[in-house]
Formats: sequence, C-alpha cells, structure tokens
Amino acid sequence: MQLSELLVWLSFSLLLAAWAEPVKAKRKGPAQRKIPGRSFTMGGDELSGAPGTKQVSLEAYSIDETPVTNAQFREFVKETKYRTDAEKYGWSFVLNSSLSKEVLAESEQHIQDAPQWVAVLNAWWRHPEGRDSSLKDRWKDYPAVHMSWNDATAFCKWAGKRLPTEAEWENAARGKKKESLYPWEGKDFLGPDGRWMMNIWQGLFPFENLAEDGYHGISPVKAFPANSYGVFSTVGNVWEWTSDPFPGRPDEEEKWILKGGSFLDSATGDFNHKATVVTRMGNTADSGSYNTGFRCASGKGGGGRKRPPDQKMLEKLAEEGGIEAVQEYLKSTGSNAQVFTPSELQKKRDKLKESMEEL
Repeated sequence: MQLSELLVWLSFSLLLAAWAEPVKAKRKGPAQRKIPGRSFTMGGDELSGAPGTKQVSLEAYSIDETPVTNAQFREFVKETKYRTDAEKYGWSFVLNSSLSKEVLAESEQHIQDAPQWVAVLNAWWRHPEGRDSSLKDRWKDYPAVHMSWNDATAFCKWAGKRLPTEAEWENAARGKKKESLYPWEGKDFLGPDGRWMMNIWQGLFPFENLAEDGYHGISPVKAFPANSYGVFSTVGNVWEWTSDPFPGRPDEEEKWILKGGSFLDSATGDFNHKATVVTRMGNTADSGSYNTGFRCASGKGGGGRKRPPDQKMLEKLAEEGGIEAVQEYLKSTGSNAQVFTPSELQKKRDKLKESMEEL
C-alpha cells in the first residue's frame, strides 16, 4: 500500500470512528458556568428568611449564568407543546402598578392581605401583564415569568439539566467570597461605587417605586454585572425555584424553596424580604406569579434536602406487601432508613442493652 493510499485509509477510518462515537446531547437554555466544589455556611440572615446556619459541602457542578429567558422558554414550548400551569388555569397574579388601566379596572380579584397582587385573567408567560401585553422587545433579554415549580422542572428536564438544590443556588450566588451576603461580595446592599447592583424596590411599598436602580418592574437578566463566578441576576428581579422541599407541617400542602427575592423586596427588610443571597421562601408546585422564574443546574453538586417518606404511603405498602415492600421502597428512594419487624427491633434493643451492661 502506497503512502497516499494509507493516509486516505487512515482518514476514512478516523471518520468512521468519529461517526460511531455516541454524541452527547447539547444542553439547551442559558450557557452554564462551572462552580468549583467547596464547603460554605448557608443562611445566616433572619430578615432574608434564613435565620439559621448550617455547613454544606458541595462537589463541582454547573449552573445557568442567567435565569431562563422568554426566547429560551419559547424554544422549549415550540418543541414540546408544553402548557404552563398559569396558562392552564387561565389567570395569574400580577402587581397592580404593572397593569394597564383597562386590565386593572376589569380585574376585581386580589389577595386579601396584599391587595397589590391582582388575579389577572390571561396572564401567563407570553402575556406577563395580561391580555393587552406582549413580549415585544423582551424575548431575548428578559426572564420568563409566571413560572411554577412544575414548569421549571419540565424545562430543565428537556434542556438536559435539573433544578439546582438550595445549597447549589446560594453557593453560586455568593461568588468566590463565600462569606458575603451579596453577589458583588460587598458588606453593603450597594455596590463598591455606591450604585444599585440589583433590581429591588426603593420607596414606599407598594405605593411608590423610586426606581433608583433603573427599573420599576422586571429587568433584563444581564442588567447588572455578573458576580465573580460569571453568574447574573441572582438577587432581586425574580424569585427562582430550587429542587429542595420547603420545611413545613405534615398536614400542609407540599411546598418547594425559592431563592433570591424579587424586584418587590427591600434592601433592609423593612417590607417583604431583605434581598440577599440567602433570601428564601416556599410555595406550592403549581404556583407562579409575575415575579417568579428559574434557572437550571447540571452535574453532581449536591447539598439538597430529601423529603421524609410519606407515612400513609409507608403504611399502605406495609399492609399490601409487608416489611419487604417498605424496605424496597426506601431503597429505591435512596433513603438510608431501615425497617424492622417487632421481633427484630426487640433483638436490636436486647443487643444494645447487653452492650451497655458490658460497659
């Protein structure tokens, strides 16, 4: 075989090998930033809704550099024909001062203790302020809103990603200086030059917004500088869903944690939440509103909470399949819990008692 023939044969073989290799599906949605693994202290600010603290260790992971935008969510909807919860319900909550006079006049329902939140018919991600609104000039740069936990989870799955845990979200928001309560790693709610670095409310809420940060309502996802990890728009603007359950009473409806606050929150906690990287609240999976969005994550990461097994479900499994069925279920969920029969439990107690007597 001549050299030229050999080179052609080698080139053809390499090309075949490349074709044969499995191609990884490209992740969709916002570009992601790699976050290195580390340990840090979560929480630590009562007015932000996170008074307690805990140490968390994370492996390296990636997170979207911005919340998911309208254009990116439209791509998902075009491909999957997905309908959001707000779209299916036919209405969603919108801040009264963001509505046109016509829509405000015809919208009579509102939250009793917060009349500024108006239930608006036909308010959903494509019509954020109701029937007479559109996304003209807001497709590419603005976050998709009226997003529920269900909507966010569905998008992330389609994009080849997942929702971040609360720990992952907060860790990425803090930037490289993990002790800071603000993405720009300062000690104050204003940036180093005294300018606003996040979209929150200035003025007498809810009657007057001075818009000193440049925005009355929702702002573009890159309106303010990124933090030292290259992550934008974590504090203020829109709340963002996480994969962690929100702690509550067993008889309450299941809720999930949102992080970061929104443009309705304050610098000092005088009204609503104090806007910092630890700001959190909980809401049900089908709830969304004018100030609710999300971003996705990927990689191992970790630091999430696991919801305790449902007691009624365990009882039903035990009745139908015995202890073995319960144990198999716990194993499938990744739980380390063990189930013992009464006789096994007694043996464990006797063994423990013997050990104590020997001491």
